[in-house]
Amino acid sequence: MIFRVFPCILKHHGSVKYLKYIILSSRQKGYKAKEPAIKVFASSASVCISPISENAQESKSAVNKANIKNIIKEENVSLKDVSDTILKNESKLEERNSRPNGYLFMPVTDPDVTVATDKSFEKSDCEKDSSQPIKLLNTVKPSDLEWHKQVLSIPSIPRYYKSLSKFRLTGLVVFTTLIGYSMAPGPFEPISMICLTVGTGFASAAANAVNQILEVPYDSQMERTKHRVLISGVLTPLHAFMFAACSASLGLSVLYFGTNALTAALGATNLILYTSIYTPLKRCSIVNTWLGSIVGAIPPLMGWAACCGTLSSGALLMGAILYAWQFPHFNALSWNLRPDYSRAGYRMTSVIDPGLCRRSSLRHSIALLAMCSAA
Repeated sequence: MIFRVFPCILKHHGSVKYLKYIILSSRQKGYKAKEPAIKVFASSASVCISPISENAQESKSAVNKANIKNIIKEENVSLKDVSDTILKNESKLEERNSRPNGYLFMPVTDPDVTVATDKSFEKSDCEKDSSQPIKLLNTVKPSDLEWHKQVLSIPSIPRYYKSLSKFRLTGLVVFTTLIGYSMAPGPFEPISMICLTVGTGFASAAANAVNQILEVPYDSQMERTKHRVLISGVLTPLHAFMFAACSASLGLSVLYFGTNALTAALGATNLILYTSIYTPLKRCSIVNTWLGSIVGAIPPLMGWAACCGTLSSGALLMGAILYAWQFPHFNALSWNLRPDYSRAGYRMTSVIDPGLCRRSSLRHSIALLAMCSAA
């Protein structure tokens, strides 16, 4: 009967930790159990501590049965004493298992973490009091949560500004503006053309800088834009905002005093459309593509206005051609970037309605051919 009791206890209440403690304590040199029944409990329980093969299990079980009989004979232990010891240990196990684990609720607020051990842990073989707190040294501090001084490399500032202004995109905007200037039926004035180039370049750089400031949380989720200067931290948003403010002020002032008020008004309108309407609308509706095409169609009008001082049918035709060109160009670009746009939460036509994306590209391509033929 006694040989069936201990595996059942281990199966239903199985605190292997406590059994290991009893066995370890009973095997230590010079250790004498206060109660002989503990030896019986440890000897029988050691059969179930580690899984072994069937043959080895049978031989080991026979040896343990013999050991238990010898212990009972030597210590004059009765079955009643063994049963009482089992019940006592069983109640201790239940009490220990029913206590909540206090370590799960200990806040760690200091880098020198202090761990408190359980006071009810057995102290018989411990050199020190186990309730003494243990201090963990050489802990690693979370570096990403600490303030650090930004070190700005002065020689790299022009390269950072070039990235912040989207230099290639700004170059395309200036190029389309100069196309409008060259196609206008007005006199060629080098000063006004230079002012148009400089003013348009600074205004476009300001718009692109504001766009990057507003889209830092979303651009960081896209493979194409996650290495921009604001996301990598080489420039702060305040630094970028000051660059945008200075560029916008300088660009619009050059357009106003170097060309005329109409050109400066078109530049200011384009700046507001791009930063205040188009950029936020990218995360709200697919209408952003239609509005963004208007932004791309204004630069030829600025060039025409800088040369003639007014807008005529030729300027409107050039603007319409560039407006229609935006759809096949941008839809083709965004089609391959659909996973990136979807991850960042941008509501592009290629992501929301791929069918409409294909149809709008085809329709505007046909319109583009018709307008170019008419011109």
